[in-house]
Amino acid sequence: SSQRILDGVAVAAMAPPGAAHLNLTVGGLLAAGGAYGYWKAGSMASLVGGAGCGALMIGSGLMVERDPQAGFLLGSITSGALLAAMVPRLVRKPKVMPTGAIVFLGAAACAYDGMQLSRWWAPEELPFWPKTKS
Repeated sequence: SSQRILDGVAVAAMAPPGAAHLNLTVGGLLAAGGAYGYWKAGSMASLVGGAGCGALMIGSGLMVERDPQAGFLLGSITSGALLAAMVPRLVRKPKVMPTGAIVFLGAAACAYDGMQLSRWWAPEELPFWPKTKS
């Protein structure tokens, strides 16, 4: 994923400057929120969930510069999993904090990463994608 073909010429594949900012910000907010939930209520689930999802989102942001496809794929999967876990909780107990805020962050990240992934999608370049013989 380090090169793309543009008009028959191989060029370095780089995301535009700032493309990783949303993932880095969401990751930081999730990690901080998880730590706050643990500090305030002793919630180990908040700490593990916030730190885990936060680390994955920060990791996806760091990956975007070198491999945009893999970075946005990781961000899409992480934010999708976050939504899958938190939307049912929001439906059961409609509270803005913290569940509504987490759903909002997850939805924003999922939409953004999905849009960016559609621009960079080249599955044949993924290491786990089956290679076709030409």
